[in-house]
Amino acid sequence: MVGDLHGHRHLFEQELELRGFDPRRDRVFSVGDLVNRGPDSLGTLSLIEEPWFHAVLGNHDLMLLNYLGYYTSRIHSRTSYASGGGEWIKDAHARHRKQLRRLADRLASLPLAIHVESRIPFNVLHGDLVPFGSRQARLFEAEDVCVHEADRSASSRLNFRDALGSTLFSLPFKDRVVRVSDTAFRNLHLTYVGHSPVREVLVHNSYIYIDQGVCQRPPRWPESKPPTVVDHGQFSSWLHGVASAWRPAPMAAGAKSMARTSCSPAVAAASPY
Repeated sequence: MVGDLHGHRHLFEQELELRGFDPRRDRVFSVGDLVNRGPDSLGTLSLIEEPWFHAVLGNHDLMLLNYLGYYTSRIHSRTSYASGGGEWIKDAHARHRKQLRRLADRLASLPLAIHVESRIPFNVLHGDLVPFGSRQARLFEAEDVCVHEADRSASSRLNFRDALGSTLFSLPFKDRVVRVSDTAFRNLHLTYVGHSPVREVLVHNSYIYIDQGVCQRPPRWPESKPPTVVDHGQFSSWLHGVASAWRPAPMAAGAKSMARTSCSPAVAAASPY
């Protein structure tokens, strides 16, 4: 799992090298927000052409699709995009127009959410599903969701705000500290999300926040940070040990597929594999 990249492909590749990543047998799931802010948005976006890289749509990715006319957002402005974090798009239009269009077509086919069956199943999102209310767990059985609902979900911090109002415990995991709330687990598979920058990985209501602010610098953070990379097998096994000790409510069973965006043919569904 990798947190928000925001145009920092080089730092991401450094993290993979440190972990002995092998593209022939390993795969990476991304919580989205591949573009804007960093030095290489186009190169980072091109990761979606790699067979081992599986991403969901983040709000910054949707901003790009809205700017390029793939759909009309009710949240994001087309006129301010190129001056509000998306400055790279001007150069890409001028020098790499064909590559940009090819990647944008591929980006438009990415899902809002991915569900992965494994020994400990998990979901991948960018924001949270709180705007869907009681439909959260059932969303992964849906074929389509409206692109405007996808917009709201990819920009949602409702669960994160709830987490900040909860009792949080700091627990050691390998070389990091993980903040775990007193309601860490709910009726939802473990769900990795980005969007909301955190100092430490945070777990609340089955959501796992892994955006630690790639390259954020003081005064917001004490030091700049590489993108967060988490091994799901190791982390989920550790979390289930925490869950067993705390005797939480059981996790959901049986979610089978992934949510897809519709409402615009250009933001259609695609399998992550």
